[in-house]
Amino acid sequence: MTSLSDIAKLTGYSKATVSRVLSGNGYASQKACEKILKTAAELDYATNAIAQELAHGATHNIGVVLPYIKASFFSKILEGILERSFETGYKIIILPSNYNQDLEIQYLEKLRKKALEAIIFTSRQVSEETILKYQKYGPIVLCYRPENSNIPETYANRIPAYRQAFQWLKEQNCSNIGFLLSRGNSPTISTTLQAYRDIYNIKPHLEQIKSGLISAEDAYRLAPELTQFDGIFANSDEIAANVWRWFDEQQLPKPIIVGQERLLSGQLLKIPTVDNHCHEVGRMAFEQAISKTGGQSSIPSEFILER
Repeated sequence: MTSLSDIAKLTGYSKATVSRVLSGNGYASQKACEKILKTAAELDYATNAIAQELAHGATHNIGVVLPYIKASFFSKILEGILERSFETGYKIIILPSNYNQDLEIQYLEKLRKKALEAIIFTSRQVSEETILKYQKYGPIVLCYRPENSNIPETYANRIPAYRQAFQWLKEQNCSNIGFLLSRGNSPTISTTLQAYRDIYNIKPHLEQIKSGLISAEDAYRLAPELTQFDGIFANSDEIAANVWRWFDEQQLPKPIIVGQERLLSGQLLKIPTVDNHCHEVGRMAFEQAISKTGGQSSIPSEFILER
Protein backbone atom coordinates (compact mmCIF):
# COMPACT_ATOMS: atom_id res chain seq x y z
CA MET A 1 0.00 0.00 0.00
CA THR A 2 1.39 3.38 -1.02
CA SER A 3 2.15 5.82 1.81
CA LEU A 4 2.89 9.53 2.07
CA SER A 5 6.56 8.64 2.60
CA ASP A 6 6.64 6.75 -0.71
CA ILE A 7 5.28 9.75 -2.61
CA ALA A 8 7.67 12.09 -0.78
CA LYS A 9 10.68 9.97 -1.83
CA LEU A 10 9.59 9.75 -5.46
CA THR A 11 8.78 13.45 -5.85
CA GLY A 12 11.58 14.90 -3.73
CA TYR A 13 9.19 16.92 -1.61
CA SER A 14 8.82 16.67 2.13
CA LYS A 15 6.16 14.47 3.72
CA ALA A 16 4.54 17.62 5.13
CA THR A 17 4.26 19.15 1.65
CA VAL A 18 2.82 15.94 0.23
CA SER A 19 0.27 15.86 3.05
CA ARG A 20 -0.78 19.48 2.40
CA VAL A 21 -1.30 18.81 -1.30
CA LEU A 22 -3.27 15.58 -0.88
CA SER A 23 -5.42 16.91 1.94
CA GLY A 24 -6.01 20.29 0.32
CA ASN A 25 -4.97 22.07 3.52
CA GLY A 26 -2.21 24.67 3.38
CA TYR A 27 -0.10 26.19 0.62
CA ALA A 28 2.08 24.40 -1.96
CA SER A 29 3.43 25.67 -5.27
CA GLN A 30 1.67 24.80 -8.52
CA LYS A 31 4.70 22.77 -9.62
CA ALA A 32 4.68 20.76 -6.38
CA CYS A 33 0.93 20.17 -6.63
CA GLU A 34 1.15 18.92 -10.20
CA LYS A 35 4.04 16.54 -9.52
CA ILE A 36 2.62 15.17 -6.26
CA LEU A 37 -0.90 14.65 -7.63
CA LYS A 38 0.47 12.98 -10.79
CA THR A 39 2.62 10.60 -8.73
CA ALA A 40 -0.25 9.81 -6.35
CA ALA A 41 -2.51 8.99 -9.30
CA GLU A 42 0.10 6.73 -10.89
CA LEU A 43 0.52 4.85 -7.60
CA ASP A 44 -3.26 4.67 -7.06
CA TYR A 45 -2.80 6.34 -3.69
CA ALA A 46 -5.93 6.51 -1.53
CA THR A 47 -6.17 8.99 1.33
CA ASN A 48 -7.24 7.87 4.78
CA ALA A 49 -10.79 9.18 4.94
CA ILE A 50 -11.04 8.99 8.73
CA ALA A 51 -7.75 10.83 9.15
CA GLN A 52 -8.94 13.54 6.76
CA GLU A 53 -12.19 13.95 8.65
CA LEU A 54 -10.35 14.19 11.96
CA ALA A 55 -8.04 16.80 10.47
CA HIS A 56 -11.10 18.87 9.65
CA GLY A 57 -12.33 18.44 13.24
CA ALA A 58 -15.35 16.18 12.64
CA THR A 59 -16.20 12.74 11.29
CA HIS A 60 -19.99 13.23 11.01
CA ASN A 61 -20.28 9.61 12.16
CA ILE A 62 -23.05 8.76 14.63
CA GLY A 63 -22.81 5.33 16.25
CA VAL A 64 -26.08 3.52 17.01
CA VAL A 65 -25.81 0.64 19.49
CA LEU A 66 -28.35 -2.10 18.66
CA PRO A 67 -28.71 -5.23 20.82
CA TYR A 68 -30.41 -6.94 17.85
CA ILE A 69 -32.43 -5.91 14.83
CA LYS A 70 -35.33 -8.42 14.75
CA ALA A 71 -37.22 -6.70 17.57
CA SER A 72 -39.57 -4.09 16.07
CA PHE A 73 -38.84 -1.62 18.89
CA PHE A 74 -35.20 -1.33 17.79
CA SER A 75 -35.81 -1.49 14.04
CA LYS A 76 -38.34 1.36 14.20
CA ILE A 77 -36.00 3.52 16.28
CA LEU A 78 -33.26 2.86 13.73
CA GLU A 79 -35.64 3.79 10.92
CA GLY A 80 -36.25 7.19 12.54
CA ILE A 81 -32.51 7.76 13.05
CA LEU A 82 -31.70 6.84 9.45
CA GLU A 83 -34.46 9.10 8.15
CA ARG A 84 -32.91 12.10 9.88
CA SER A 85 -29.41 11.12 8.77
CA PHE A 86 -30.53 11.23 5.12
CA GLU A 87 -31.87 14.73 5.72
CA THR A 88 -28.71 16.03 7.41
CA GLY A 89 -25.79 14.27 5.74
CA TYR A 90 -24.55 12.49 8.86
CA LYS A 91 -23.36 8.90 8.51
CA ILE A 92 -24.84 6.19 10.73
CA ILE A 93 -22.55 3.42 12.00
CA ILE A 94 -24.46 0.38 13.26
CA LEU A 95 -22.87 -1.08 16.40
CA PRO A 96 -24.34 -4.54 17.16
CA SER A 97 -24.01 -5.45 20.83
CA ASN A 98 -26.26 -8.40 21.79
CA TYR A 99 -26.08 -6.80 25.26
CA ASN A 100 -22.35 -7.59 25.45
CA GLN A 101 -20.89 -5.13 27.97
CA ASP A 102 -17.33 -5.48 26.67
CA LEU A 103 -18.48 -4.63 23.14
CA GLU A 104 -20.38 -1.60 24.37
CA ILE A 105 -17.25 -0.32 26.12
CA GLN A 106 -15.31 -0.81 22.89
CA TYR A 107 -17.87 1.40 21.14
CA LEU A 108 -17.54 4.04 23.84
CA GLU A 109 -13.78 3.94 23.26
CA LYS A 110 -14.45 4.84 19.61
CA LEU A 111 -16.15 7.97 20.91
CA ARG A 112 -13.17 8.76 23.12
CA LYS A 113 -10.80 8.31 20.16
CA LYS A 114 -12.94 10.62 17.99
CA ALA A 115 -13.90 7.93 15.48
CA LEU A 116 -17.51 8.81 16.36
CA GLU A 117 -19.05 12.21 17.06
CA ALA A 118 -21.85 10.77 19.18
CA ILE A 119 -23.42 7.48 20.26
CA ILE A 120 -27.09 6.59 20.53
CA PHE A 121 -27.90 3.60 22.75
CA THR A 122 -31.24 2.06 21.77
CA SER A 123 -30.66 -0.12 24.84
CA ARG A 124 -27.58 -1.08 26.84
CA GLN A 125 -25.91 -3.44 29.26
CA VAL A 126 -23.07 -1.14 30.36
CA SER A 127 -23.72 0.77 33.60
CA GLU A 128 -24.96 4.34 33.76
CA GLU A 129 -21.81 5.19 35.73
CA THR A 130 -19.75 4.15 32.71
CA ILE A 131 -21.96 6.22 30.41
CA LEU A 132 -21.37 9.26 32.62
CA LYS A 133 -17.61 8.71 32.52
CA TYR A 134 -17.55 8.81 28.72
CA GLN A 135 -19.87 11.81 28.32
CA LYS A 136 -16.94 14.25 28.27
CA TYR A 137 -15.79 12.76 24.93
CA GLY A 138 -19.03 13.48 23.07
CA PRO A 139 -22.84 13.23 23.21
CA ILE A 140 -24.29 9.93 24.41
CA VAL A 141 -28.07 9.65 24.05
CA LEU A 142 -30.25 6.87 25.50
CA CYS A 143 -33.58 5.74 24.01
CA TYR A 144 -35.08 4.87 27.37
CA ARG A 145 -35.41 6.70 30.68
CA PRO A 146 -32.24 6.36 32.81
CA GLU A 147 -32.14 6.65 36.56
CA ASN A 148 -29.55 9.45 36.34
CA SER A 149 -31.07 12.71 35.11
CA ASN A 150 -27.68 13.92 33.85
CA ILE A 151 -27.72 11.47 30.93
CA PRO A 152 -29.44 12.79 27.76
CA GLU A 153 -32.34 10.65 26.60
CA THR A 154 -35.43 10.49 24.45
CA TYR A 155 -37.90 7.83 25.50
CA ALA A 156 -41.46 6.59 25.08
CA ASN A 157 -43.54 7.40 28.16
CA ARG A 158 -45.38 4.08 28.30
CA ILE A 159 -47.05 4.06 31.71
CA PRO A 160 -50.37 5.85 30.85
CA ALA A 161 -50.94 3.75 27.70
CA TYR A 162 -49.97 0.53 29.47
CA ARG A 163 -52.45 1.31 32.26
CA GLN A 164 -55.17 1.84 29.65
CA ALA A 165 -54.30 -1.49 28.03
CA PHE A 166 -54.44 -3.37 31.33
CA GLN A 167 -57.65 -1.59 32.31
CA TRP A 168 -59.21 -2.77 29.04
CA LEU A 169 -57.98 -6.34 29.64
CA LYS A 170 -59.49 -6.21 33.11
CA GLU A 171 -62.80 -5.05 31.64
CA GLN A 172 -62.68 -8.08 29.34
CA ASN A 173 -62.52 -10.21 32.52
CA CYS A 174 -58.92 -11.29 31.89
CA SER A 175 -57.62 -12.49 35.24
CA ASN A 176 -54.58 -14.55 34.21
CA ILE A 177 -52.35 -12.49 31.91
CA GLY A 178 -49.15 -13.69 30.30
CA PHE A 179 -46.37 -11.17 29.64
CA LEU A 180 -44.27 -11.80 26.53
CA LEU A 181 -40.96 -9.94 26.86
CA SER A 182 -37.59 -9.80 25.15
CA ARG A 183 -35.46 -9.70 28.32
CA GLY A 184 -35.98 -10.82 31.88
CA ASN A 185 -34.69 -7.54 33.33
CA SER A 186 -34.95 -4.11 31.72
CA PRO A 187 -36.53 -0.67 32.31
CA THR A 188 -39.36 -1.57 29.90
CA ILE A 189 -40.21 -4.71 31.84
CA SER A 190 -40.25 -2.77 35.10
CA THR A 191 -42.66 -0.28 33.49
CA THR A 192 -44.89 -3.10 32.21
CA LEU A 193 -45.18 -4.82 35.56
CA GLN A 194 -45.70 -1.53 37.41
CA ALA A 195 -48.62 -0.63 35.12
CA TYR A 196 -50.11 -4.09 35.68
CA ARG A 197 -49.86 -3.70 39.48
CA ASP A 198 -51.47 -0.26 39.25
CA ILE A 199 -54.58 -1.75 37.63
CA TYR A 200 -54.81 -5.24 39.11
CA ASN A 201 -53.38 -4.36 42.55
CA ILE A 202 -51.40 -7.59 42.61
CA LYS A 203 -47.87 -8.60 41.74
CA PRO A 204 -47.64 -11.01 38.77
CA HIS A 205 -46.44 -14.53 39.45
CA LEU A 206 -43.12 -15.60 37.98
CA GLU A 207 -44.82 -18.14 35.69
CA GLN A 208 -46.77 -15.31 34.02
CA ILE A 209 -43.55 -13.74 32.69
CA LYS A 210 -42.09 -15.23 29.50
CA SER A 211 -38.83 -13.71 28.27
CA GLY A 212 -36.56 -14.26 25.27
CA LEU A 213 -39.18 -13.34 22.67
CA ILE A 214 -37.48 -11.34 19.92
CA SER A 215 -38.64 -12.77 16.59
CA ALA A 216 -41.85 -14.18 15.13
CA GLU A 217 -40.30 -17.65 15.34
CA ASP A 218 -39.77 -17.21 19.09
CA ALA A 219 -43.45 -16.40 19.55
CA TYR A 220 -44.71 -19.33 17.50
CA ARG A 221 -42.38 -21.73 19.33
CA LEU A 222 -43.46 -20.51 22.77
CA ALA A 223 -47.19 -20.37 22.01
CA PRO A 224 -47.94 -23.93 23.30
CA GLU A 225 -46.86 -22.74 26.77
CA LEU A 226 -49.51 -19.99 26.78
CA THR A 227 -52.74 -21.99 26.78
CA GLN A 228 -53.38 -21.32 30.49
CA PHE A 229 -53.67 -17.55 29.97
CA ASP A 230 -56.91 -15.74 29.16
CA GLY A 231 -54.99 -12.57 28.24
CA ILE A 232 -51.62 -11.84 26.60
CA PHE A 233 -49.60 -8.62 26.74
CA ALA A 234 -46.97 -8.98 24.02
CA ASN A 235 -43.91 -6.86 23.32
CA SER A 236 -44.82 -6.36 19.65
CA ASP A 237 -47.62 -6.91 17.15
CA GLU A 238 -45.39 -9.41 15.34
CA ILE A 239 -45.09 -11.49 18.50
CA ALA A 240 -48.83 -11.15 19.17
CA ALA A 241 -49.76 -12.14 15.60
CA ASN A 242 -47.70 -15.32 15.70
CA VAL A 243 -49.20 -16.37 19.03
CA TRP A 244 -52.61 -15.76 17.42
CA ARG A 245 -51.53 -17.87 14.39
CA TRP A 246 -50.54 -20.84 16.54
CA PHE A 247 -53.85 -20.84 18.43
CA ASP A 248 -55.73 -20.51 15.14
CA GLU A 249 -53.88 -23.44 13.57
CA GLN A 250 -54.53 -25.61 16.63
CA GLN A 251 -58.22 -24.56 16.57
CA LEU A 252 -57.99 -23.58 20.24
CA PRO A 253 -59.83 -20.70 21.96
CA LYS A 254 -57.64 -17.64 21.65
CA PRO A 255 -56.69 -15.49 24.64
CA ILE A 256 -57.34 -11.78 24.34
CA ILE A 257 -54.09 -10.35 22.98
CA VAL A 258 -52.58 -6.87 23.08
CA GLY A 259 -49.53 -6.12 20.94
CA GLN A 260 -47.19 -3.16 20.55
CA GLU A 261 -45.61 -0.91 17.89
CA ARG A 262 -48.64 -0.65 15.56
CA LEU A 263 -47.38 -3.06 12.89
CA LEU A 264 -49.24 -4.29 9.83
CA SER A 265 -49.37 -7.87 11.15
CA GLY A 266 -51.43 -6.73 14.13
CA GLN A 267 -53.60 -4.44 12.05
CA LEU A 268 -54.63 -7.24 9.70
CA LEU A 269 -55.76 -9.34 12.69
CA LYS A 270 -57.32 -6.29 14.41
CA ILE A 271 -55.21 -6.86 17.53
CA PRO A 272 -55.24 -3.90 19.97
CA THR A 273 -51.83 -2.33 20.28
CA VAL A 274 -49.70 0.17 22.15
CA ASP A 275 -47.94 2.54 19.77
CA ASN A 276 -44.71 3.68 21.43
CA HIS A 277 -43.91 6.00 18.51
CA CYS A 278 -40.42 4.50 18.24
CA HIS A 279 -39.86 6.11 14.85
CA GLU A 280 -40.23 9.54 16.44
CA VAL A 281 -38.06 8.47 19.38
CA GLY A 282 -35.31 7.69 16.86
CA ARG A 283 -35.66 11.04 15.12
CA MET A 284 -35.53 12.96 18.40
CA ALA A 285 -32.58 10.93 19.70
CA PHE A 286 -30.69 11.83 16.51
CA GLU A 287 -31.48 15.52 17.01
CA GLN A 288 -30.11 15.35 20.54
CA ALA A 289 -26.95 13.64 19.33
CA ILE A 290 -26.09 16.22 16.68
CA SER A 291 -27.27 19.30 18.59
CA LYS A 292 -25.19 18.39 21.67
CA THR A 293 -27.82 20.10 23.83
CA GLY A 294 -28.40 17.22 26.26
CA GLY A 295 -31.58 17.18 28.30
CA GLN A 296 -34.34 14.62 28.57
CA SER A 297 -37.53 14.40 26.54
CA SER A 298 -40.41 11.95 26.25
CA ILE A 299 -43.04 10.96 23.73
CA PRO A 300 -46.34 9.60 25.12
CA SER A 301 -47.28 6.08 24.03
CA GLU A 302 -50.81 5.50 22.76
CA PHE A 303 -53.17 2.59 23.40
CA ILE A 304 -55.11 1.82 20.20
CA LEU A 305 -58.14 -0.40 20.55
CA GLU A 306 -59.89 -0.06 17.18
CA ARG A 307 -57.71 -0.74 14.15
